[in-house]
Amino acid sequence: MKDDKIFCEGLIENDIEKLLAATKSDLHNHSTKGCRKSWLEERIGRQLAETPDRFDGLEGMQTWFTNEIKPFCRGREGIVLRWEGAFAEAKRNNIQRLSMNFGTAEIDLVGGVDAFVSIVEGFRKTYCAETVFEPELTYASSCDVAEEAGRIDQYLSGGYFKSIDVCGGENIQPFEVFQPLYRKAEKYHLIKRMHVGETGPAEDVMRAVEMLGLDEIHHGIRVAESEKVMRFLADQKIQLNVCPSSNVMLGYARNYKEHPIKLLYEYGVRVTINTDDLLIFDSSIENEYRLLYQAGVLSTNQLDEIRRIGLLMKRS
Repeated sequence: MKDDKIFCEGLIENDIEKLLAATKSDLHNHSTKGCRKSWLEERIGRQLAETPDRFDGLEGMQTWFTNEIKPFCRGREGIVLRWEGAFAEAKRNNIQRLSMNFGTAEIDLVGGVDAFVSIVEGFRKTYCAETVFEPELTYASSCDVAEEAGRIDQYLSGGYFKSIDVCGGENIQPFEVFQPLYRKAEKYHLIKRMHVGETGPAEDVMRAVEMLGLDEIHHGIRVAESEKVMRFLADQKIQLNVCPSSNVMLGYARNYKEHPIKLLYEYGVRVTINTDDLLIFDSSIENEYRLLYQAGVLSTNQLDEIRRIGLLMKRS
């Protein structure tokens, strides 16, 4: 109840300190892009490029990141530094449930699973030891699925990862191609997620859920275009981990006021609010709630309910 009060007061009063103090979750967080730009600037001793108001879609975003940010924090050292920044932000924003994704190439770069776990656990214990941390193993949508499925056990057998995701562009390969990865995920009792329904049609979301047995969707905002799919997700209790600033700045939502999260919420679809790529979009989790409130999208009580939903532990 205390968190409910301070969170709602923070929205009404536009009080950032109160919003930071309330416990929150971030369930859609790309680890190498999960730190604040100002934090990274301080650590590398240089000012980085200003974040544009809009990107030219996913490709434009990747180009900007590759040209303007990555050259100053590349390689193993740069990745580890950005991981640290993501945990520092979790502490600053009182994130009590954190799902952060990691790719196999990053894990291999730092020396394999044991070295990776040692590094990440060091940051977790230093910055947010009380946070429920749920590492997510992620694969590119363009990956060689047969090859990755053949070696996925080396990453999952230790029991560190809690969920799986496929990202990096929609409709690169048919959904059925990814079945071997998701069967492995079921073997290890992982939460099954996928980036889908941000650029592709609503019907893709239903097909992906049915074909791969997904528990949650990263993005999925185009579901709002189909009453049938919204009913399906609401009935099946499939959660959408939504990232408003990402959607708006990539041009997949017109603006905050017209963001589909309002319709999704009102239709009974379970939604959470998340950052996606904080280092790129420059909007931390408390600001995501603040932007939606100030745009008049959802009330304080509705946003507080969404905040509390994100804190609920998922089944394993």
